[in-house]
Amino acid sequence: MALGAVFFLLSAEVPAVADGLVAHHAQYVLSLGRDSRNSQVVGADGLMVVDFRDTCDGWATDIKLKLVMSVEGGENGTLEMTQTTWEAKDGKSYRYMVKNSNGSGREEQFRGEAHIDPASGKGKVTSDLPTRSEMALPEHTLFPIAHTRLILEKAAEGESVVSAEYFDGASSTETMLVSAVIGPAEKDWQGLPKKIPELAGKSSYPIGLAYFEGEGKDGGVPDQEQFLQLYDNGVLGALSVSFGTVKVRAVLDSLQLKPGGAC
Repeated sequence: MALGAVFFLLSAEVPAVADGLVAHHAQYVLSLGRDSRNSQVVGADGLMVVDFRDTCDGWATDIKLKLVMSVEGGENGTLEMTQTTWEAKDGKSYRYMVKNSNGSGREEQFRGEAHIDPASGKGKVTSDLPTRSEMALPEHTLFPIAHTRLILEKAAEGESVVSAEYFDGASSTETMLVSAVIGPAEKDWQGLPKKIPELAGKSSYPIGLAYFEGEGKDGGVPDQEQFLQLYDNGVLGALSVSFGTVKVRAVLDSLQLKPGGAC
């Protein structure tokens, strides 16, 4: 599951460090998407909490998600996910720890680190969970924060399509080809259920992300799709993501900006 690419905040409202990113805490309300294709799931409720911290040499991100799905004629199903990552500010080093569970006692974990050589652009990922392995990264692979920044840069330049090799470690040691389709900017997007003062007067972009793995990189059907509303200051307003045949929508409910670290 590739969530990390869209959870980063840029703002001119508080003192920022050189690359424009600031620390923040955001909470999202989860619900069942209107276009969910699973007829047995009749409802979904949950929360997603994102903490983004400045560690001076990089950015540390903690994402916690809990989703309860109501199943017709059966017991409720629970999905929980935690994702802890650190990414160097130059985008050349990345560490990750991911835990997923479905409420039935089954849990999967992914842990490792990746590095990219600044001179050649080539990289390598080394993991120790679920098994010990090493894999080469294609040239110009982007980690989550670097990928988010690329999308924002291209959106500001008026480009509508951008593709890149992407790695977050959330499900395997392989990279994915991510194709982003960026729609026209919308000022003061009306899709939020409440006013968020930090977003007043801001413009945002509707963005569709298609993730291709393995042979699908050659232009086949995406392995996963996400649809989001991303503000030009980096705030994620809303996200629609699929868990199998169940589509879930996350909408920003609260946002706290935090001062940068004393570096």
